[in-house]
Formats: sequence, C-alpha cells, structure tokens
Amino acid sequence: MAVDNDGGGRRREAAAWFARLGQQRVSTTDIQDFFAWRSDPANARAYERVDKAWNASRALGDDPDIAVLTAEALGQARPSVRARHMVSRLWRPLAAGAAALAALALVGIWTISRPQSYATAVGEQHTLRLADGSRVILNTDSRVEVRLRADRRSVTLVSGQAFFDVEGDPARPFVVTAGDTVVTAVGTRFDVRRLGQGARVTLIEGRVDVGRFDRPKRSWSLTPGQQLVTAQRRPEVRTVDISREISWTSGRLIFAATPIREAVAEISRYSDDRIELKDSEIAHVPVSGAFDAGDTDAFIAALSDLYGVTAVRRDDGAIILEAPKR
Repeated sequence: MAVDNDGGGRRREAAAWFARLGQQRVSTTDIQDFFAWRSDPANARAYERVDKAWNASRALGDDPDIAVLTAEALGQARPSVRARHMVSRLWRPLAAGAAALAALALVGIWTISRPQSYATAVGEQHTLRLADGSRVILNTDSRVEVRLRADRRSVTLVSGQAFFDVEGDPARPFVVTAGDTVVTAVGTRFDVRRLGQGARVTLIEGRVDVGRFDRPKRSWSLTPGQQLVTAQRRPEVRTVDISREISWTSGRLIFAATPIREAVAEISRYSDDRIELKDSEIAHVPVSGAFDAGDTDAFIAALSDLYGVTAVRRDDGAIILEAPKR
C-alpha cells in the first residue's frame, strides 16, 4: 500500500481546486485537468476530506459556540460570555475559511454538474467532444442535455437520435436516458433513437445494460450487433446489420427491402419536404438502395425509375406518391 507522504500538499491542492472551480467561468481545460488530477486515488481521498469538511461546516450554524462567536463579532456578548468562549474564538478564522470554501465549492460543483444542452436542426448533424473524451454525434432534429459529474456522466436524449462513442471510466458510468429508457455503459459505442416514451438501442461495440423506469425489475444486456426497441409492447433483443443501422453517421441512408412507407418516413426526417403516400397499395413495396441523407430528389427519382412510382408536387410543396399507372 502506498503511503501518502504529502498529505498536506494534497489537501492544499484539493482546496485550490475548490477555489478554481468556484470561479464564475470554468473552462473545459480546467474541468479536464480536474478529473485527471482526481483520477489519482490519493487525490480523490484528499478531495473527499475537503468535501466532508465544508459539508460539516454548514452544520456549525446552530452550534451554541458559533452563535456566541457571531454575537461577539456584533459586540453583543457579555464580558463573562466572551471570557468563557475565549478558546472558541480561536476557531473563528477556520470557520470563516470553511464557510467561504463551502460557498466556492458549491459554485464549482454546480458549474461542473449543470446540464449543457445541444441541438440540431432538420437536416443537420453535429459532433460533440465531451470533457471526458467521449464523442457524441447528433442526428437530424435532435436534442441532448449533458451533465458531467465526478461520479457519473449523464446524457438525456430529449428528442431525435445520437451515436455515442464512450471513453472508458469504470468509476464514472455513462448513462443515457431516453424517455422511460435508461442505457448504462462504461466504455463502448452505441446508437440510441428516441421513439415516443421509449427508445431503440443498437450496440456497436462493448456492452450496455438497458432498463425501463416503468419496469424496474426488467433489464437487458446487449452484445455487439444487437438491438432492442423498448417502445414495443414486448421488447425483444434481435440481431441487426450494424453498418446499415449507423450509416447515418456518415451521411448515408441504406435501405434493404425496406417498405416504402418506412423509407419515406426515414428520408423525411432529413428534409422539410413533405412526402405523402396517396395509394396504400404501394406502402409495402420493398425498397433497396443507398441515398445521401437529405437528398429527397434522388430518393424520389429512384422510386420513379426503379419501382414505377409516380411523384406529383403540389402547389404547397408537398410531394404525393402514387401507385404505378397500369
């Protein structure tokens, strides 16, 4: 077991971190440096001791001796009381320092843990680099809220879809919440799409555990190549084509015998163009091919050339798909 020969130095560093993180603005570099420093177990223990100290200092407000010290400061204490608490006065600088440190620490922790919101417009994709080294790719019309803390990394997928490439850290699980679905990972790559109050989770690499708030006793563990749709009445793990499932991250949409109604719904996510199926008989026609996300014209042209579907654009801009003319 290693011996900490510089306990005082570590405590000073811990206090210095409280002060630095308590500034009104904290840079991403400071947060990264803080977590790097705290990754040393001895530093983490020193930080925890300081944390406990300022938490305890808040309880001093109701202590009789502290109350007397406060009265003395206001010149309200009787001489006999001041004499009786002469020793207690020696703690006043420490109490004041602890209180100030507590205030700075609270601000610092709030700054680290407050959620940061990121969003994309229709047809837009954006890559985020989080302070812990993880990468998040936001798909079209999506929004996430990110909260990084010392013991946990949390992301809420408010809407849309996101791909996660998580930096491994066993001490800080990476948790994604999408509606009533909770996905927990340590270091892995996976895709989550919000579907109503549920989600579709696809694992690319590593392992994730998936649960639901409304079914606390039911959970699933996915292995690479597996997908789970919690929005279904009876969720089941199934094997999928990973390259097709995450092709959107490279700006491509791949369909393999996909019913036209599903392909239309997917293409429509990337464009403001409204596409409607006039004839229900073509809804189940299987479509195969690769298209650039947002290239509605190429998709419509392929339907016309390969499947004989007729496309008519109305005055309001909507595209109406009709069955092949006989």
